[in-house]
Amino acid sequence: MTTPSVAERSLAALPLPARAGPAWLVERREAARARFGALGLPTTKLEDWRFTSLAPLAGIPFGPPRLDGSASAAAIASAAPRLGAIRVVLVNGKVRSDLSTRGPLPKGAFVGSLATALAELPDRVRPHLGRLAGFEDQAFVALNTAQMEDGVFVDLPAGAVIPEPIEILHVAEADGSPVAAHPRLLVLAGAGARATIVETFAGRGSEATLTNEVAELVLEEGAEVAHHRLQDEPERAFHLASVHVEQGAAARYVGHGLALGAALARTEVRARLAGEGAQCALSGLYMAKGTQLVDNLSVVEHAVPHCTTTENFKGILDDKSRGVFSGRVRVLPGAQKTNAQQLNSNLLLSDDAIVDTKPQLEIFADDVKCGHGGTVGQLDDASLFYLRSRGLPEADARGLLIYAFAAEMVEIAPAGALRDRARALVAARLPAGARLQEGT
Repeated sequence: MTTPSVAERSLAALPLPARAGPAWLVERREAARARFGALGLPTTKLEDWRFTSLAPLAGIPFGPPRLDGSASAAAIASAAPRLGAIRVVLVNGKVRSDLSTRGPLPKGAFVGSLATALAELPDRVRPHLGRLAGFEDQAFVALNTAQMEDGVFVDLPAGAVIPEPIEILHVAEADGSPVAAHPRLLVLAGAGARATIVETFAGRGSEATLTNEVAELVLEEGAEVAHHRLQDEPERAFHLASVHVEQGAAARYVGHGLALGAALARTEVRARLAGEGAQCALSGLYMAKGTQLVDNLSVVEHAVPHCTTTENFKGILDDKSRGVFSGRVRVLPGAQKTNAQQLNSNLLLSDDAIVDTKPQLEIFADDVKCGHGGTVGQLDDASLFYLRSRGLPEADARGLLIYAFAAEMVEIAPAGALRDRARALVAARLPAGARLQEGT
């Protein structure tokens, strides 16, 4: 039997949340903690973790976050550009009402603390919390469920439309000792509801942080949810996210991510298209340098006919960094007329950078249109020479070419404050990025 790591022992020993909540939730937490203890941290012997070692995480003694307020968190929230009237700020996984703002909502809608919703809207929360994100075979879902105390609940009744983005700002901070936080996101979009949800992950502190988020999104018939995730945590951070989506007939889910920070970052998206005509569009840009590791895993299941999936991910890797893309589309028996396309493109800026790309199709129906592909390349010398021959310094020329590769992923964000923020975050990581940002 393998000896548990320092992280496994510390995470398994974390006390259950102080706010116990209803009996059913306490029972679920206890079962999840026992399951995490049995599973332990995933290893590279598991196929879905084949290219991602958690060894850097294993030696860190994580503890629970402190409960007092933080001036630095307030400064981060104040400095972040506002995307709309609705903003929910979480510090180490707990909602800070003093930093959050409420905007106008349609009648019957709710956007706010999950802990509050558990107390005030238990009949809305209980049937869905944990239904999509099972913890029997997913260690970090089990850990999140065991430690789940707060997060964000978005409840949109049928036909509700929220024109401005719902902004969720996660701040991870640790001074004095490493801290683990386990926020939860639950989104219920009724028939025909429409909304854009933007999650931003930031942080500070002298010690390591672990952000272990689980999100569950239920889209009923004709609902449309655009879900953007901007991860820009510090270099000592570890970011693990698991996004679970269920789509009804003609529902559309757009999941887009920018993975830029953290020592190790992994995002899993598991979507089930359960109603005919459902559409799932997944995309993302990951940028890494130094010894960063960025991992994207997607599993999309087509359970019924006439559904569409598109996946397009791009990676930019420098120094000794590593990128991983593993995309799996499963077309179940009877899911005829499925259209599923996957593409993963990578740009290596260093001879020491590594990418592992594995797009996959599992097809059990015979009338489908499916394809996948992956590419790995370097900057084009001819293009670089052309730009330099026109008077651009080498740093400017390289930055321009890299941004041209990334631009498609930046432009997916809706025009306005969100796209401006995405453009600024990407440009800041490029050669001569400041001048490039001025010219865009």
